[in-house]
Amino acid sequence: MTSVRPHDPATRLRVVLQRGVPLTATPFADLGRDLGLTGPDVLQALKSLFESNIARRFGAVFDSRHLGYGSTLCAVDVPESELERVAELFAPHTGVTHCYEREGNPNLWFTMTAPADRLQSELDTMAAALAPYALLNLPAIKRFKVQVVLDAGTAGDTAAHHDRPPESGAALDPPDLSPHEKALIRRMQGNLPLTLEPFVAVAQELDWDTTELLVRLRRWKEDGILRRVGVILRHRNAGFTANGMCIWRADPATIDEAGRCLARCPEVTHCYERPPVGDFHYNLFAMVHARQREITQEIFERISKDAGLTEGRVLISKREFKKTSPVFFCENDSPAGTAAS
Repeated sequence: MTSVRPHDPATRLRVVLQRGVPLTATPFADLGRDLGLTGPDVLQALKSLFESNIARRFGAVFDSRHLGYGSTLCAVDVPESELERVAELFAPHTGVTHCYEREGNPNLWFTMTAPADRLQSELDTMAAALAPYALLNLPAIKRFKVQVVLDAGTAGDTAAHHDRPPESGAALDPPDLSPHEKALIRRMQGNLPLTLEPFVAVAQELDWDTTELLVRLRRWKEDGILRRVGVILRHRNAGFTANGMCIWRADPATIDEAGRCLARCPEVTHCYERPPVGDFHYNLFAMVHARQREITQEIFERISKDAGLTEGRVLISKREFKKTSPVFFCENDSPAGTAAS
């Protein structure tokens, strides 16, 4: 997946920062202790990722399902001459977090996140705006893996290997959150202060007791609401320019086994079962990230063989029109809420 040496300390630190920092008052010092680094060393490495425009955001990653939000993957086949105009329709919509042109057909792909009770109406509005081009709605039926960590598997990292039952892709009943807790989520989903004690700074900013805030974050993590607090990279700036969406027509009787096999591959960051729609018969999806197009193809062929999948293809990303993070409890905010991504 990458030419970086397996035990390169800088690569290992970048992987660890993506996986998430400890939910403690001094996260960088606690993280560095296991790596033989000081807190200032770790913080400087994180700042360097921002200075080189490799880091997109340092903050919380929440599970949309646990907050009562629904999300889906959509695709539309658009003539080349219309691509930029159609892609511009998505730009102001905070619910659209990713929008890519990919090779093949359909050629324009985007994700949509919205409160579960509003998702279908948002999609209906988008479908009307896209006419006469037909919108394919491909919601996740099952989730086998959601773990965006670049360089995983190249730095002595074994945590990326999964072998667990798939999860439902449907939205869950949201927790009963207070306005104070929603304000904390809004703040955590943005960029956190690049200081040695970022959670202390957030607690002071929102008038929380630091201990109470950390307890709340740990509880949310245990409950699956919070996935992690870490750095999110700009894939292309980090050197991963050959990103591919691998799709297969899998046998429903063996799709769980195939999905778990794909999830064990460190190069795979996302893996879902989705419904076939119309003439689009593919039902198993996995994202892979590589530094060269040839490597992406090699990964696709290898994981297809390992998972026993034959009817598939890989759609290489050509252009990134939009990439942000989902934002929650900001429906009444102005479009400026996208700045948190």
